[in-house]
Amino acid sequence: MTSSDEAKGWTPILLEAAEKVRSRVRQILLSRLGLDVTGLKKLLDSSAQEAISETLRGAGSPARIVSEEGDYSIGEGGPYIVVDPVDGTTNAARGIPIAVTSLAASETRCLTGVFTGVVMDLHTGEAFMAERGRGAWRDGKRVKPAGAIAVMEALVSIDVSKGASIEPVTDLIREARHLRQLGSSALSLCLVASGVIDAHVDIRGSLRATDVAAGLFILKEAGGMYSIDGEIDGDLELARETTLRLVAASCPETLEALLKHVT
Repeated sequence: MTSSDEAKGWTPILLEAAEKVRSRVRQILLSRLGLDVTGLKKLLDSSAQEAISETLRGAGSPARIVSEEGDYSIGEGGPYIVVDPVDGTTNAARGIPIAVTSLAASETRCLTGVFTGVVMDLHTGEAFMAERGRGAWRDGKRVKPAGAIAVMEALVSIDVSKGASIEPVTDLIREARHLRQLGSSALSLCLVASGVIDAHVDIRGSLRATDVAAGLFILKEAGGMYSIDGEIDGDLELARETTLRLVAASCPETLEALLKHVT
């Protein structure tokens, strides 16, 4: 079991990596370099991945990186560092200021092994973070989710992009009066954790473990709830190939109510 001291040791490393990603992304967005959206997205992803790799290699500790942009190891052994260098790349490339970098450290290849997580807003620099057994914070202030709320009144982030069928969430769309699609699952989960929104739903089956490892950990440490592939508080393998169907909410009552409206 990872000690609290080890968690505290990795948290500043993840924060440093996130800061370096933000700096690189801001430089690229300010210059744009005459690239079209596709070219800009590729440059953002590769530059963010490089910034994270530089930070982790400079930390002097072994690690096994599981990234949306490719897996690799630094030395032998060490924790698994689960990374989505830029979650919301399309937003960033199109000029929508909703994008984050997401990093989690885990002692095992499973979500239940995560012991620290960081999600940083690439536009504001605001950092969401959590350490196992110590709760979650938003820029240093402890956060907690909102209380129970009826689905009709809940503010729900829902992702139905990339040609997904809306049939499984038709009932939810009809019932919930306040729907949003942010284009960043990691940020959506952190907003649930901090009480800004009440729930996040993505049951397309294409959401990746790398997108949500840090966000789910932050939500859980804050006191929120989630269902993975229909299993409340379910686990998943931390691999690039792992996909999931996710319903996340502020509390058990809201989660239970939401699950009745999705198939």
